[in-house]
Amino acid sequence: MSVTKSHHNLDVVHHGIVLISDETSTSRSSRLLLSKDELCIQVIDDGTAEPEEAKDILMENATRQVVIVKKPDSGFGLSIKGGSENAQNMPIVISKIFKGLPADECGELFIGDAIVEVNGVSIEGQSHDEVVNMLKSSGDQVTLGVRHFTHMTPFLKPAQSLQPDGTLDQLFDGRSTRSNKAQSESRFSDSKWQQHIDGREKKWKTLTSLPLAMAYVTRYLWGTDNIRSNSFEVRAVDGRSSGIVHCEDTSALEQWIAHISKHILSLNHKSIKMSNKYLHQSEQISYIGWVNEYLNDDDQEELKIRWQPRFLILKGSDVCFFDVPPLNSEDLNKCVYLYKCYDVAVKQVPNNSPRRDKRDNCFLIETPIQVPNHYLSFESASGFELFEQAYYRTVYNTISQMQSRTFACNFEGRPSGIVFDIKQGISLYDIPTKSYIWQYRFRDLQAVADDGKLCVQLSFSDDRSLNADRIEVKDIECEDVVTVVFNLHSFVLAKIVSTDPDYLKANRYVGSAED
Repeated sequence: MSVTKSHHNLDVVHHGIVLISDETSTSRSSRLLLSKDELCIQVIDDGTAEPEEAKDILMENATRQVVIVKKPDSGFGLSIKGGSENAQNMPIVISKIFKGLPADECGELFIGDAIVEVNGVSIEGQSHDEVVNMLKSSGDQVTLGVRHFTHMTPFLKPAQSLQPDGTLDQLFDGRSTRSNKAQSESRFSDSKWQQHIDGREKKWKTLTSLPLAMAYVTRYLWGTDNIRSNSFEVRAVDGRSSGIVHCEDTSALEQWIAHISKHILSLNHKSIKMSNKYLHQSEQISYIGWVNEYLNDDDQEELKIRWQPRFLILKGSDVCFFDVPPLNSEDLNKCVYLYKCYDVAVKQVPNNSPRRDKRDNCFLIETPIQVPNHYLSFESASGFELFEQAYYRTVYNTISQMQSRTFACNFEGRPSGIVFDIKQGISLYDIPTKSYIWQYRFRDLQAVADDGKLCVQLSFSDDRSLNADRIEVKDIECEDVVTVVFNLHSFVLAKIVSTDPDYLKANRYVGSAED
């Protein structure tokens, strides 16, 4: 099944017959074609109707001319996203229409419409800022050429970005619905499977094609810790879903997930390289990918939704959480949560330890403030390992550039500064005497303890100590004790990474399947 062959100009690297369902008892035999860039879903063409996707394309190709006239002391009343930036050519789409303003009152524009012309001039290849300037320079009246961009609409609604958009309704109609008994008897029977493999003369039609760049693959029932048996789902960045893909057995399931995940990682790796060409060295991206975050007990109680997908990016020294992947450099600054990598702690939750539910591969990103602490889960152990490697490298690079940090504190009742220096180690600066009163190497640090409020205790091995155990204990008071402890951990981590030449020689970009 892994033999490369061409299907309608697709460079297919994996293919096979599966059953696809829509979370109900209905299912339909389908053919999956996996290329390096997309997952194509096909069904047998019985000649009854054209796929909905073809109808969408016809509708999207129709350009409408819409005239908007400004009111005094107001704008046109719309916001846009997209544009050609960082070698990515995204359509300019209307992301928001403000009620009571001209774009709303004209009644001809909709969220998700793609703007293709401004006053008769094509905007193909224009950046976001260039189109904004064209609109601003239009005066009190502008004529927009717009097309309805069906597949972008779900992407413009962050809370629903990975929610299914109804594509699967095409699969399940009266002709394909069968009784539960009939399904159970014929689900993966040899005769049914052989029929479709041998029926090469049958004509297949493409139902939909899902782009794999920044796509999300999961075996879990949406928002829960319930894992599906021999089944998975792929959701594209624009909100479209593959439906629930039922495989013949565990071996087939593992093959599909491995192949799809490999190409998602490869495309994400290419996106990182492409974006980094246009970013300053201090803002280089080292990781992008989906992770699931556990919601608080009072969140979405009625729907029993406990997990929400987050798009995680490590950029420069920043750990960024997004509801949806950023479309351009402007969106890159619109994350839901933003932390400095040295101000947080990443702690793995072992699968054999108490967890919040049945999901595996969990970890915590702890922050200096008690809420929010992020309880997260990857789909696989390898997913966490990729993120962890990228996080270690991010901390190392950031600390290497920063060299040192100093925090105000009190030591033995005297105003002081605790200093972490990647070369000199840990030292205490006494402000009244303007001198360092003690200094230790990072490797001398034996233990760190804090009360989470004001006090932190550092224990160092010291051959000069008069104590029998040769341990010196330093009690320090500081206002932001958790931040101090997290920063100390980051410096120690960077020092450990720096002593491993093999690690530093590893691939610069994490998650790459190929260059």
